[in-house]
Amino acid sequence: MHSIPSSVAQALQQGILSGAYPAGSRLPPQRELAESLGVSRASLREALTVLETLGLVDILPSRGVVVRGQMGAERAGAERMHRPFATPALGTLSPRQLIELRLVLEPGWTALAAARMQAAGLRHLQWLQQQLAHALARNDLLSAAEADLHFHMLLAQLSGNPGLMAMAGQLEHAIGHSLRLPFARNGADDHPAHEHDAIVQAVAAGDAAASADAMRAHLLSAARRSGIDLSAPQSSLHPASEPAHQPPVSFRLVPISEGVLE
Repeated sequence: MHSIPSSVAQALQQGILSGAYPAGSRLPPQRELAESLGVSRASLREALTVLETLGLVDILPSRGVVVRGQMGAERAGAERMHRPFATPALGTLSPRQLIELRLVLEPGWTALAAARMQAAGLRHLQWLQQQLAHALARNDLLSAAEADLHFHMLLAQLSGNPGLMAMAGQLEHAIGHSLRLPFARNGADDHPAHEHDAIVQAVAAGDAAASADAMRAHLLSAARRSGIDLSAPQSSLHPASEPAHQPPVSFRLVPISEGVLE
């Protein structure tokens, strides 16, 4: 981690994991905590927001920041699945809407990455996969979330499409928020590592269709782990006359010579 908020979040996570901040305890007041860490209150607030999204703390109005226990994490995690996330580029989106957006974009740029993959890019992708697996093995949710985000962003870069790369940059904070939600509910389980491994294998084989399918399966699994049911109707978007089941949109890349889009 390189940014100040990330470094602060890592320091606080270590305090939680070591028992210096036991479950149910309150962190020191933010002014005092910022001074002891030598950072601004803005950087501290950003770090605390990341820790809350990962399910490590609760930020409670008038009560301060409380370290979570396991049962508290499960209850608060269910509420967090419905909390909207504000993005500068796209406005406010629910966690479900973020997953839907990612389902449209990420399989496509992963397929392009597979078709255009070079050795250096593949090595970087494999290294990030290893970093994710190692972080999960040592219960380091912050490092796991960071490796996870870099993995998804790298695939956009490796697509070689400037438009998709720019869109990924605009969505980076939103994607980071979205991928932290499963960690809040499930902790350091190894499902993300196995799913990333399937993506890496398909990309390494240069199989665009299999790569897109592996990314789509990963995103659908992440939605389930977050408690998001994509098969359930979203009343604000679908009239009562529409069918309850609305499967995610999927696309298939076809050679340009075919002259059609499917």
